[in-house]
Amino acid sequence: MAGVGVLRLQRKVATAMVEQQDERSRESSRRILQIAEREVGRIILDIHDGPVQNIFAALSQLYMVQRRLGRTNGHAETEESERIRRSISLLEHSLNEIRTFMGAFRPPEFERRDLIAVLEGLVIQHEELTGNPVTLDVRGLLPTVSLPVKISLYRILQEALSNSTRHGHADHHAVLLYAEGNAIVMEVADEGDGFDVGRVLSTQEGVHIGLEGMRERVGVLGGSFDISSKPGLGTTVRVVVPWQ
Repeated sequence: MAGVGVLRLQRKVATAMVEQQDERSRESSRRILQIAEREVGRIILDIHDGPVQNIFAALSQLYMVQRRLGRTNGHAETEESERIRRSISLLEHSLNEIRTFMGAFRPPEFERRDLIAVLEGLVIQHEELTGNPVTLDVRGLLPTVSLPVKISLYRILQEALSNSTRHGHADHHAVLLYAEGNAIVMEVADEGDGFDVGRVLSTQEGVHIGLEGMRERVGVLGGSFDISSKPGLGTTVRVVVPWQ
């Protein structure tokens, strides 16, 4: 009997050690997540102060040359003026793409704003970029969540909206947010094309990469991630994470 008691004690100690190691691993991942978001902010600023300003300068020069050619040649279209027009068009298109990218990945002052304000900003941004409405339903009072939770829910919602718009051709989204015990629950539903979850997860499609990214973020926080979808019946993503 004593041997059985010792064995049980050893198992408890081993289990406690594993749990401590898991928690240390999650804490390390949460710190990496915060550092990564700060690095994204720095990169966005570098892009704005570097390539974006250079493109603006190049466009200004081309606009000047275009006006001079117009005064010299009147309304006649020459080979040079056509090339300049095409170059201006390409640069303007590239600048718009960079602006869209910067808008999507610019960190929205995570540390200063609360979770609802952060998600509301993302919803407005998505509506402006796509023209598709998003309904954000916050039920009851929400606790003050930790910074890693705030960052992860923002990025997960961003990915969910993007995936269903690009791959599921959804033109409306419903987001539900509420507290349940010691957890925050977020559900993102659409009535888009839907898909075969098992098939997609077994391939290397872009949506699969996005799903794995969401799952990994939830795993870092010790939460649960579930996605339900069928072709023609839309998709629902459900995330449950501890609010601390």
